[in-house]
Amino acid sequence: MNKILTVGLACLFVTACSGNKEETAVAAVVEQEMTWDVVGEVFYNEFIPCTAGPDFSAATVDAMVTEWRAGGLAPDLLGAWGYAPASDQNEFPNGWWEVSWPSKEAADAVWAQWAENEEAQAWSAKYQSVMACDVPSKYGWDFKFYRAPDSFGPTPESGEFASAYIGCSFNEGKGFEDLEASIDLYNAWLDGLDPESTSFYAYGIYPARAETETNGVDYFWGNFHESFETMKAGGEGFQATGAEVQAAFDATATCVNPDVYDSKVFYDPTNPDFS
Repeated sequence: MNKILTVGLACLFVTACSGNKEETAVAAVVEQEMTWDVVGEVFYNEFIPCTAGPDFSAATVDAMVTEWRAGGLAPDLLGAWGYAPASDQNEFPNGWWEVSWPSKEAADAVWAQWAENEEAQAWSAKYQSVMACDVPSKYGWDFKFYRAPDSFGPTPESGEFASAYIGCSFNEGKGFEDLEASIDLYNAWLDGLDPESTSFYAYGIYPARAETETNGVDYFWGNFHESFETMKAGGEGFQATGAEVQAAFDATATCVNPDVYDSKVFYDPTNPDFS
């Protein structure tokens, strides 16, 4: 899938969760009150796989997104992002959209509303030939920032960024306390970088939930960079000076090669222009 498809990935779910005008007004108030003071909070994030349909094109996706935007946003929605594979070496060939909620209960409530919303069902059916999303196969993960996501500046104005997801399994006798100790070392390393030579970078941890089938993955580490060029430069810098931190990570968990994605913000409550 190309980048334009990912626009619809996040939009599909949010449209389906649209409520009445009163709910939309509540959402507007929530948008105004949201801040990026999110470090240490635990969110519930869902990933839904999607593939292009026979009528997929830039024009049909644009029509779908326009109609979605006219429907409003679920008040509990805390963010939405789209991902299109940037490598044929990724574990999964499909794209994803990710949505963030304050809890699983909040997400489940919105999904239940979606199932009863005739307009949402009609919208979904109308655009089924544009893209198909495998909702029953969605994955739910906890999510936590261990560092302010804007500590190296805001997301690019376009909303586009590069991401890498790394699946990790704890080594014998290791757990999240060990991971958090390694993260403390990593944050200290990040603090030592020259702010004049850095660009947007954020990361977050997705711990596995008991009800999610993870194939042995205990957590995903998500890296989010301004571009693949800055991702490469950041990796080279870490290799050159972050050996102590890497050793701590290696002692804690065994991780696979990252899956990389062209990515974009589709809803940011602190910057609704991305919605």
